[in-house]
Amino acid sequence: MKKGPIFPGRENRKEAYPMTPSVIFRWNPSDMEELLATCERDADLKPLIERHVPKGSRILEAGCGLARWVRYMKDRGWNIAGLEYSRETVGNVNSAWPDLDVRYGDCAAAPFEDSSFDCVLSFGVVEHWPEGPQKPLLEIRRLLRSGGIAIITAPCMNTIRKVKRALWWDEIIRFPRSTAARLIKGKKKPMTRLSSGYRYHVFPAYGEFHEYRMTPAEFEKEVREAGLQIVEHVPTAHLEGVYHELNPYGLLIGYKNHRFFPSRFAAWLDGRLARTRYFHPHFQAIIARKP
Repeated sequence: MKKGPIFPGRENRKEAYPMTPSVIFRWNPSDMEELLATCERDADLKPLIERHVPKGSRILEAGCGLARWVRYMKDRGWNIAGLEYSRETVGNVNSAWPDLDVRYGDCAAAPFEDSSFDCVLSFGVVEHWPEGPQKPLLEIRRLLRSGGIAIITAPCMNTIRKVKRALWWDEIIRFPRSTAARLIKGKKKPMTRLSSGYRYHVFPAYGEFHEYRMTPAEFEKEVREAGLQIVEHVPTAHLEGVYHELNPYGLLIGYKNHRFFPSRFAAWLDGRLARTRYFHPHFQAIIARKP
């Protein structure tokens, strides 16, 4: 995935965070079928959807990317539409899967009326606003009917990441030259640890803003402040957490065609660590209801 330009039409964000522009993904349309296959293998989101989203519901996936979940769920009887900010991505989806209702639009200012949906899905989206996730969360609330359900995921500031942060791991291990230059001489690109204006832990540690990684308590606080009631909160993407945080030189887990290939030790380690809640998951999911 490649970083794109600053979101057009959001001048207020650019002024408030002049050194930390948001990014959009440039998805590769050749990955569509491989991404679609990940839905069936997803041991976290698939059960949550099946448990909380009745098939008679009207559903929106806000920030659907190449629409893998829209395709997967429509094929299994759900009434679902998708919203995506990248015009290029929307064009690719509309060309490949013209039967899907996938539209161009902003997840913080969606082109739908109030209370349009019984359920809103938002997977790995709300963390990409430098001013915090309230704008997309409030939009989710606006779009939901009373009693409607949202399933929202965001990167987790898990225990391993907290330890690494305390040790300045990313600054020292991942960006040693950039860190030294920033501390000694000062550079235009900010080190997030030393920059003001951020609400939560930022990844990456150096350069342009990409995403927040929130603790479970921080994520719950943001969801409640948006006027949503939390029904369930669970860690997700545990193996991906091992891949990102405990996988030196890719020795424990391989990755190809959007699929992880863990060694026996990595699979054992993942199972052991998962016994401690929020110890290492890459993501977390909140199921919330609009009162």
